[in-house]
Amino acid sequence: MNHARRSQISPRTVWTVGLNALALVLLALVLIRLRAVFVLLAVVLFVALALDPLVRWFQRRGLNRGWGVLVTFLGLLGLTALLGATLVPLVVQQARSLVQSAPRLVAEVRTWEWTRWLEQRFDLERKVQDTLAHLPDEVAESLPGVVSTTVNGVVVFITVLTLSLFALLFGKDLYEQALGWVRPARRSGVRELVKNMHRAVSGYLVGTAFTVTLGSLVTALGTFLLGVPYFLALGSLYLVLGLIPYIGSFLMALLVSFTTLTTVGLNRALIALGLFLVYQQVEGNLIQPLVQRHSIRMNPLLISVVLLMGAALMGLIGAMIALPVAAALQEFLREVQEEQRERWDSEREDGSTGPGDTAPREPAARDGDTHDTAGRAPH
Repeated sequence: MNHARRSQISPRTVWTVGLNALALVLLALVLIRLRAVFVLLAVVLFVALALDPLVRWFQRRGLNRGWGVLVTFLGLLGLTALLGATLVPLVVQQARSLVQSAPRLVAEVRTWEWTRWLEQRFDLERKVQDTLAHLPDEVAESLPGVVSTTVNGVVVFITVLTLSLFALLFGKDLYEQALGWVRPARRSGVRELVKNMHRAVSGYLVGTAFTVTLGSLVTALGTFLLGVPYFLALGSLYLVLGLIPYIGSFLMALLVSFTTLTTVGLNRALIALGLFLVYQQVEGNLIQPLVQRHSIRMNPLLISVVLLMGAALMGLIGAMIALPVAAALQEFLREVQEEQRERWDSEREDGSTGPGDTAPREPAARDGDTHDTAGRAPH
């Protein structure tokens, strides 16, 4: 009796379960510590996928892949240098113009009736003076952090370019080696799945390029009509800030308003701010969901939810990579759903009870039973 009631869980089973649980905890901790590396690798993958069509275009023109990758990266670096050479002088000149025109702007703002009311009610003049008195100290304290962030940004940029270069040159060989771990019977299906995921991510990148280009044209045209002399530089800057979903358009609205303020006056700056805030809403809630729905075949509501989740998890980088990751994952889930549907159809054809079957099955006849019982008399 004692032997019958003794637990059948052996010490070896307990140790096995405990060690497996410990291994899972350690793996989770490692993944959390390496989260920044995974995000960086995701960015590298998307940059490589974005540049791959251009490399293939050079290959179709007679260049081998190595030379195509080199020409593509030289062009990318040249475009980055051109944007920097255009935008940095703009920022310096606009800052100088703002400092020079600050007394005139302050005097004009103080003549407004609602400004005088706010000043009398909340003592704004004294608060502004106190803030300006402490501003140099606050800027000096934050300067090391700004320099450190800038240096880290430059290092990350160089790392992304280098790894993207390696991905374009040697990624195909690594992909073929990884397929060696897949059973031969499933390799064609895996290749098709990877091809669909590649198409989905490329579609997202094309959709993003279209949205950013449209925003750049709207920015350049709007500032040109308002009389801002730097409309080409502002349109070029949208090509960078526009990559940030939702927030990029809002930042461009502030920048355009600031530039308009320092060049053509306050009234046109308010008009520019209103116009670009409206465009930000139109782009974020209409253009971008519709374009991405066409390119990655994803529901607009799901697109908005994915963007919010990516931003909540990893900030701006998460918002930028959330949609391509979701597009690739959607293709994988679609493939799994198709296999499951084929399995259900096969079960129905075999006569087994599927999810939609409600009628019970007839029991199978045993050996020796008479199948023709219609004419057998009852006992």
